[in-house]
Amino acid sequence: MNGLRDTVVLPLAGRGSRLGLPTPKELLPIGPGRVALDDTLDLLTPHTDRLRLLAVCGPDREPTARYLERRCHELGLPLAVARQNPDLPESTGAVLGAAPWYGPATLVLLADQVLHTPATQAVGEALDLIHAGREAVFLAAREDDAERLAVDGALHVERDENGLLHVTDYADKPGLENADRFNAVWFGYAVAHRAAEGFVDALHRATLGLSEHPHQMEAVLGAAAVEVGPFTDLGTWPAVTAHWAGARA
Repeated sequence: MNGLRDTVVLPLAGRGSRLGLPTPKELLPIGPGRVALDDTLDLLTPHTDRLRLLAVCGPDREPTARYLERRCHELGLPLAVARQNPDLPESTGAVLGAAPWYGPATLVLLADQVLHTPATQAVGEALDLIHAGREAVFLAAREDDAERLAVDGALHVERDENGLLHVTDYADKPGLENADRFNAVWFGYAVAHRAAEGFVDALHRATLGLSEHPHQMEAVLGAAAVEVGPFTDLGTWPAVTAHWAGARA
């Protein structure tokens, strides 16, 4: 892999136990001839000349690896596949374990999330902000549903004097009692190499419920944000069936 390329990390170790699928959830059909992973690859397609892809896989992900090998060959996107360290759980653990592959900028996307409308330039905007000097950038969707905010990666975003969104509060699954602090949920994020270790570690601590004090999230607060519009997390059957119904409409 060309070390000058930016890196995309796809954490693909989750078992999708809530769905009880016989195949990985990123291979869930979402439309004619398409699986969830295709929506993620669509976001990367306009930028393949500047990217390399690392898929961090858990056990039983051979079908995913084979699918990615075929699609990445078609796209001309360099691909590597790594096994997730079992001592680093959750998607954030997968990203921490990918540290040797971090690029000048590293983009993290979750392959079971699908946008309602295309956002083909979002990846480029986020990476350009990193190369312009920002340490971290979230891809975020505005959200006012307290139940969604309660169980997702929740952000509070505000516009600065230059019109750029920035993050003033963050929590992972903050619960209904804290949902009113937030106005957005995140879809992915990009981080500069110099800031990656502290930023991803802060997200990991939040995911594991270890962030007891505000100063432990300082690496995240102040990050920029790029709006991508609404998206669906295909982690539950109600979400999957609702998406299928929308695809047929």
